[in-house]
Amino acid sequence: MSETFSSTTIDLFRHGEAEGGKIFRGSTDSSLSAAGFEQMTNTIGVNPPRWDAIISSPLSRCSDFAKTLSIQYDVPLYLHSDFREINFGEWEGQLVSDVYEENATAVENFWLDPLSSPPPGAETMKNFQQRVIAGWEPLLTEMRGKHILLVTHGGVVRMILAHILAMPLRPLSRIAVPEAALSRVQVFHEANKPDWPQVIFMNGVYP
Repeated sequence: MSETFSSTTIDLFRHGEAEGGKIFRGSTDSSLSAAGFEQMTNTIGVNPPRWDAIISSPLSRCSDFAKTLSIQYDVPLYLHSDFREINFGEWEGQLVSDVYEENATAVENFWLDPLSSPPPGAETMKNFQQRVIAGWEPLLTEMRGKHILLVTHGGVVRMILAHILAMPLRPLSRIAVPEAALSRVQVFHEANKPDWPQVIFMNGVYP
C-alpha cells in the first residue's frame, strides 16, 4: 500500500444470546449463554482473518468472548467503554413483555422514534451517538491501515452504520442486527482528502 493511500477494515461483531431472557439489556452486565457462545463461535468459523487487534465493550457478554479470541489467535485485546450499549434508564434489566404490558404506547413510541421518545431516565440517543462516535473516530486514526474486530452491541452497530451512511437517528430500528451478526466497514484513506467509509457487508459470517 502506498504512503498516500491506505484502508482500515473494521468488523463489527454483535454479541450472541445473553442470560436473562428478553430484557432491556443495555448497561445490565449479563453473561453470554451457552447458546450465545456457540452462536459467536459459528459466526467466527474455523479460519477467520488475521486481525491486528480486537476491541471490545467491557460488558461481559462481549468481553468474555473477545478474551477467548484474543488468547486463541494471539491478538491484542483492548476494552473500550465508549462501545457499551445504550442505558435504558427505568426500563433497564426489566423484561420487555412486562414493560410493554405496563405501557405499550411508550415502548412502541421508543421503537418508532427513539430520538423523541426515550425511556424514562435513559441515556438519550444524541448522547449515545456522541459517545459511540467519540470512540469510533479516534479508532480510525489509532488503527489506520489495520484490520480490527470490534465486539460490541446491537445499538452500537446500528449507530456506527447510521454514522457512516449519514442516516438520521429516528429510523435506527430499521437496521436489523441479529445476535452474533457480523458486519464489515472499510475506510479508505488518501492524502489530503477526506476519509471515504463503505459498508462492505451486513449480518454475515466469515467464510
